[in-house]
Amino acid sequence: MKALNIGKNFGIKFIMSEKYEIFSAAFSANSLRATGFKSTHYALAELIDNSIQSALEDKKSKNCNVEVIAIDKGQKLSKILVVDDAGGMSPDILRTSLGVGRGRALEENKKNRVGKGKTSKFGLGLKQASLSQCARFEVYTWQGKDVYMSYLDNDELDAGKLKYVPEPIKKDIPEELNEIISLKGSKSGTCVIWFDISPKSTWKTSFGLMRNAEIEFGRMYRHLIEDKSVKINLKTFDEISKNSFKEMSSKHVRKSDPLFLMKDCIVEDFKEHKDLNKSDKYFDFVEEEEFIAPNKSKIIIKYSVTNKKFREAAVGSGNSLNSFLGKHDGVSVIRNGRELEIEKSFMQKDTRERFVGVEIMFDATLDDLMGVDGKKQTAANFYKRDIENLAGDDGKSEIEYLKDIEDNLSGDEVILVKISNSITQKINTLLQQVRNIRKNTKKGLAPDSGEMTGTKALDDRDGKTQSDKDFKNISDAEKLEWVKKKLEEGGEEDVEEVAGDIVGKKLRFHFTDVDLPPQFLFDIELNAGIYNIKLNKKHPAFLNFFKLLSDQDDVNSDEPSSEKGLKLLLESWARLEDEAPENLKIQLQDIRLEWGKLARLFFKS
Repeated sequence: MKALNIGKNFGIKFIMSEKYEIFSAAFSANSLRATGFKSTHYALAELIDNSIQSALEDKKSKNCNVEVIAIDKGQKLSKILVVDDAGGMSPDILRTSLGVGRGRALEENKKNRVGKGKTSKFGLGLKQASLSQCARFEVYTWQGKDVYMSYLDNDELDAGKLKYVPEPIKKDIPEELNEIISLKGSKSGTCVIWFDISPKSTWKTSFGLMRNAEIEFGRMYRHLIEDKSVKINLKTFDEISKNSFKEMSSKHVRKSDPLFLMKDCIVEDFKEHKDLNKSDKYFDFVEEEEFIAPNKSKIIIKYSVTNKKFREAAVGSGNSLNSFLGKHDGVSVIRNGRELEIEKSFMQKDTRERFVGVEIMFDATLDDLMGVDGKKQTAANFYKRDIENLAGDDGKSEIEYLKDIEDNLSGDEVILVKISNSITQKINTLLQQVRNIRKNTKKGLAPDSGEMTGTKALDDRDGKTQSDKDFKNISDAEKLEWVKKKLEEGGEEDVEEVAGDIVGKKLRFHFTDVDLPPQFLFDIELNAGIYNIKLNKKHPAFLNFFKLLSDQDDVNSDEPSSEKGLKLLLESWARLEDEAPENLKIQLQDIRLEWGKLARLFFKS
């Protein structure tokens, strides 16, 4: 114990003792391990981030190759290596980089925070990721012939034996491991080796780790792969005997683009995608929006939407393309060219949302505004704001609330609300475009559809009404004009063709999606013996029930149709009103209105 008088001007005597350390090594290690990653993929991404930034800062070509090597021993994941041919580190920088909260790119300036690949944040990534996934990790680095090594070890940290980062020593990568590294001949680079993989890691074998790694890394790094900043290779080995390895797999990471605009992506593996014409293989680019944050940094939002043929190719039970799209459902959050997460709060559990692509991009200068965490896995402040509730709390309409927003909220929250509102409106617009694609596939005219089944039920019914006589006596030409009018009101495309089919097949029922007062669940209009059942797009049941059933039929086309069941229920109600005496008819219409009001309350809650 040693007394220092560095605080003498304040009457303070500092006692240098382990008891008074601000951080103990054991506590720091435990805290780092306890700070969880979503998966081992995200932990490995911290190391890949370092490789990319090293190439940008220290390599003339500004790009690099990265190898991720997973080794099994006794059918259990035992080691993981991440190797690059980037800029490497000097011994001093190596030692500094293994200290908690230390690193070259921590200084808050534009050079370190703006541009693709500039991902460093708190000087925690390498340590936090590695100590959470393995018992010990070693870092080998070179800028020429000499290789330097230092390490951190959980057991030594816990025992209090490792209080300072070990001084780097000249030491080559273990020969048996060096043999399986493809980048060993590079002029500069770094190799991180994780030994004794933790039982808490996401996967127990190299197969499990790599099975989805291409999709995860391909999505995270798609922009950096696209501009050739990085190439990532994934390899697995089995240690068949001590220091003897057999290669089990090797693959380059391809892009996985949630907007489905990029070429040469994983989606091209699926048969349904291969069968599409070249012009239909990708979504349509819609537009980019730009917002300026209070600190003058830009936020860019990009949108895409499926084309008709792509949409139709991704339908049906067991459809692998549809399932793949579902894994990319949400708003892709991009920081300095690298994806942090897919934010789900903007989604309404409508399976057609997978056919709309949204991406928000910003630089690290906006980390505080967006709420980026130290592990670069989330942007906590970016999520969907419920404008209707916010406006209601202030006793205003949504339009009034947004008009007065700058008078009521702080600068940061103002732009986040504006971004949320813009994304929500755009998704709703594009979602309607997707609905219209499927609306015109004429599935309602199939022999086993709800419309055909309901029509047959009327034909077989003994009791007849005035509408049955009208259907028999009114000309097809008059029916055709009325049906066309209803289809146009419902926003249908190919009105002539669809109306011709309805009248030609002598259907008594058809459905349209329209805007009605919000208290209506559905409405019924009867003319020429044909029942037009109108589903109200403004009622919350439209998205949360009617269209969910329709989407389930799209995904599970081989299963009994839930949408058909719903249509038959509504058709039977329409017939019930038609057959009822006039006084009861009015009561049924009133009940239908009250039912809509109550259903709106339940769905909104």
